[in-house]
Amino acid sequence: MQFCRWRTDRRSSLDIPPVFAALQPITALAGFPLLLGLALLTLLHEDVAIAVGASLVSVGTVSIGVTAITLLCGIVIGDLFIYVLGLLSLRVGWIRRRSEGPMLERCRVALQKNLLPTLVTCRIVPGVLFPTYFACGVMRVPFLRFIVITLVTAGVHVGLLLTLMTSSLEAAAVQVQVIGIGCAALLVVLRTKRAQSIAGAAFARLRARVEPHLPSGLREALHCNPAPRALALPGLPVVPAGAPTIGWAERIPPLLFYIPLAVQWLALGVRYRSVTLPTAANPSIEAGGLLGESKIACMDLIGPAARRWAARSMALTNRPSLTPAALDRLASGAGLSFPLVAKPDIGWRGIGVRLVRDAADLRAYLAGFPAEARVILQEHVEYAGEAGIFYVRKPGERHGRIFSMTFRYFPHVVGDGRSSLRELIAADPRASWKADLHHEALAGRLDEVPAAGRTVRLSLVGSSRVGGLYKDACGHVTATLTARFDEIADQMPGFHFGRFDVRFASVERLAMGEDFRIIEVNGAGAEAIHMWDPEFRLGAAYATLFHQQALMFEVADACRAQGAKPLTAWELVSYQRRQQSLLPLYPASN
Repeated sequence: MQFCRWRTDRRSSLDIPPVFAALQPITALAGFPLLLGLALLTLLHEDVAIAVGASLVSVGTVSIGVTAITLLCGIVIGDLFIYVLGLLSLRVGWIRRRSEGPMLERCRVALQKNLLPTLVTCRIVPGVLFPTYFACGVMRVPFLRFIVITLVTAGVHVGLLLTLMTSSLEAAAVQVQVIGIGCAALLVVLRTKRAQSIAGAAFARLRARVEPHLPSGLREALHCNPAPRALALPGLPVVPAGAPTIGWAERIPPLLFYIPLAVQWLALGVRYRSVTLPTAANPSIEAGGLLGESKIACMDLIGPAARRWAARSMALTNRPSLTPAALDRLASGAGLSFPLVAKPDIGWRGIGVRLVRDAADLRAYLAGFPAEARVILQEHVEYAGEAGIFYVRKPGERHGRIFSMTFRYFPHVVGDGRSSLRELIAADPRASWKADLHHEALAGRLDEVPAAGRTVRLSLVGSSRVGGLYKDACGHVTATLTARFDEIADQMPGFHFGRFDVRFASVERLAMGEDFRIIEVNGAGAEAIHMWDPEFRLGAAYATLFHQQALMFEVADACRAQGAKPLTAWELVSYQRRQQSLLPLYPASN
């Protein structure tokens, strides 16, 4: 096979652009060594190798097809080499021991579920390819899936860059100008109401023609998986039938979704001269409440004058000496009575939260809890509604504001008298979204057939992690409610930025600042969760989070000006490692 294509005398060396003149001596080399060197160059840096290949194509040394195949082979072989290194590393004892355990098993499952977006991200984001591909080998990601995805992503990467680099710069410039002028003109036209009306009608007609021919799953996704029935839970507004239940923001893998926010975080870190500045946003909370903080310490910030708005709570350290009788005495001494909510003191998104019916049930919960770790026992607030209220008050301000309020609808199904729990979960768009978690939590009840009209709660917590539905409640914020949280924050020295998770009796009473209890206080690591409402557009969700993140740095900077010191990067990492080491050890929620 002839690997190289030599230039004829159609074009003299005087016609070769000066940029490529230095490459002419390369044509004196034999074809195979040249291509082998190009393939080996991909092991050092893929994009540099593609640039060199484009230069060789431009001076006529090799054809673009041969160059693309050579680059693709070099890249794929390099990726396989990293994968095999990961596999071989398991022969090293200390690596093999650290690749086992519950936390690594969860990482392995998560990686395999999100393999495609993960490998696509690695191809785009510099610096993460080697550790990720190495981890694929260590975690034994199926070889066939790995090689297929690698071939596709590498092929697109090589083809796109090689095509762009070998195009005529003059032609490319003209094309960019034409496209730019066309886009500008289109934007000007679309700003008129008449054009918007015409475009909207045309899109509606096109969608009506195309949609019936799409697969049912894709049709449901386009409508954000509409609710088949009205969602009516006590204490909460009714969500009508047909309302979207899964938004576009939830469909994006977290690794990809948070990349724009990570970029903004770095930019804000440069602007404020500290990437760990948010740890100073709440000087009275460990790490500012960004991560790894004690939840009971946050609750204890609420002073005596405002304690009536907080659920009674106590903390204990898990020790073998805690018998059911001792636990009963401890709970009674703190003014608590069963049933109680037991949850980790250092937690995240409702992991390990469980309702315990009596002292024996609590003892069984503690038996699966890490030894010497702290547990919070909290009264079970009977109010039906649940909300997340995000409160912000800069240092020195007399009044704060409620930046976000969100209603949480706990995951549930409604019986029809015929279908089992397993079938009801599969038929419900929201419940089926987290079916694996529900099957695990309700393993002994999946064949149960609930009576018609009976609501079966699938999880104690309403977190989106377990399929809870979030609905924007900012329209229910009142001046009276804001004033109530001003009173509470007055009793919390050093608290400026975070979310109160509350249970409440009714929307009307909550708006009046009455009949609610705070069940958790979250600091700088909390989100304005109303943006997870499925009715939010993706752009609006990002706008909310960008605003929240910028506000967090602004508040933290004001606290720093008053003497608060942010953690160092190493201190923040230690908090993160402590939290991540505990999460896999907690018992399952119920």
